[in-house]
Amino acid sequence: MSTPDPFSAMTAADPFVALLRCPSCHADGLVAADRSTLSCGACGAVYPVDPANNAVSLMRVAAATPIKADIQDWWGDLYRQRYADLDAGLTAQSLDRHLEELEDLFRQRQHLAFTEMPVDDLAGKSVLEIGSGAGAHSALFQRRGARVSAVDITPERVVGTGRKLTLLGADAGRAFRADAENLPFRDGVFDIVYSNGVLHHSEDTDACIAEVHRVLKPGGRAVIMLYARHSSVFWLNIVPRAVVTGELFRWPEAQWIGRLTEGKPQFGTVRNPITRVYSERQLRSLFAGFHVQSLRKSSFQFDNFAVPRLTQIRNAVLKAVGRPPHPGGLLVYGAPFMVETSLELWLGRHIGWCWNVVVRK
Repeated sequence: MSTPDPFSAMTAADPFVALLRCPSCHADGLVAADRSTLSCGACGAVYPVDPANNAVSLMRVAAATPIKADIQDWWGDLYRQRYADLDAGLTAQSLDRHLEELEDLFRQRQHLAFTEMPVDDLAGKSVLEIGSGAGAHSALFQRRGARVSAVDITPERVVGTGRKLTLLGADAGRAFRADAENLPFRDGVFDIVYSNGVLHHSEDTDACIAEVHRVLKPGGRAVIMLYARHSSVFWLNIVPRAVVTGELFRWPEAQWIGRLTEGKPQFGTVRNPITRVYSERQLRSLFAGFHVQSLRKSSFQFDNFAVPRLTQIRNAVLKAVGRPPHPGGLLVYGAPFMVETSLELWLGRHIGWCWNVVVRK
């Protein structure tokens, strides 16, 4: 059976095209002249469409900076490490199975995508995911009935997301290559903006949050995860390694934290350029333009310390007591995931690595 082509009848009346504005001049309305391009009637900018992968590139002309280039190189490298092989073999049936397993994993982990995100009330909602990664979260929300617009700055991740949205078989999701600091959407068009562990890796996180506010409808909800400064991961893992390696003394904070988080390059030489961490005070300042509904910490594991092979030891102990890794981790972590114990979940509320934030415009 052939894969449906969501761009076969793309026109200005397309509900996704109708959401857009030109990222170069910020004029509302892009024209779909054909299946391969969108263009701006105000400034003449042209943006390529990739119908085969359900993806559109909406990057501002001449927007690249050295840091943005490194961000794309690094996260493209990580995509190839963790997701490329699985994505290459996905079918509609296997994706549906993986998403079912992912939902169960998120429930067990008390993850942002199920604890803060209203997954049981997404049908018909307009949802934007910023930083879609390989696309599992966007696919999960589309599977629950949302109209999903997914953006990422990294080309490989946009393609991976677009393919998953298409495999679900309904024309209810699109993937866009875009910069979170300059979103290609009109003012006030989304019911929910969701972003899981992404905006703290951007060149200008404050600009990203301002864009989240701009594209939300009045009363709209943002569901966002950012890293916590006062956490076991930061003080008992990252900081000790930064001192021992000397990274702490060579770079500004966001850069030395970046170099020590998210892994190491395999296909290139660029390390993670930026990671920011936030105290509660810093977080409330960042979201000062919103009404803060809830802040919840999560994500503690007993391997959150700078001790060699502690992850392997934790996993071995949990397997020995009958807790095998959960297959739901494949889509989002690139491997089965060892779910936290009840004690770890409790400790996560106090010294967890993740701030789970819900704010309203």
